[in-house]
Amino acid sequence: MVDAGILVFRDDESLRVGEKISDELLQAIKNSEIHIPIFSKNYAASHWCLEELTHMVDCNSKSENKKILPIFLDVEPDDVKLKTKLYKEALLEHRKKLCTEVVESWKKALIEVGEIKGWNLKKDDGQGELIHSVI
Repeated sequence: MVDAGILVFRDDESLRVGEKISDELLQAIKNSEIHIPIFSKNYAASHWCLEELTHMVDCNSKSENKKILPIFLDVEPDDVKLKTKLYKEALLEHRKKLCTEVVESWKKALIEVGEIKGWNLKKDDGQGELIHSVI
């Protein structure tokens, strides 16, 4: 994707444990026309991912020129829409540590993006074709 001129942020490379989401990353989300969250089995366990997703949804709601194109990597849209226990359990864990208002905003963002038609990819599927399709 980088070779195609697409700016990619990966939390495992961009953020270290305990760091705050930088203003630079939030500004990049705000300035982007297309947001591509990649939902995985552990996505909802990361409060960083949920914060970024909520920011994407907020930016998307303020502009008709922005799009969210989700990728469901080894999860189903129903997991993201909280119709299964996978993401529900992660949100329950967050609720033990954080205020209800924050977790509810994450829940709303997950459900909203889960309703968007995206790409479904199983872990063992080839990712090259998907990357080509996204580009």
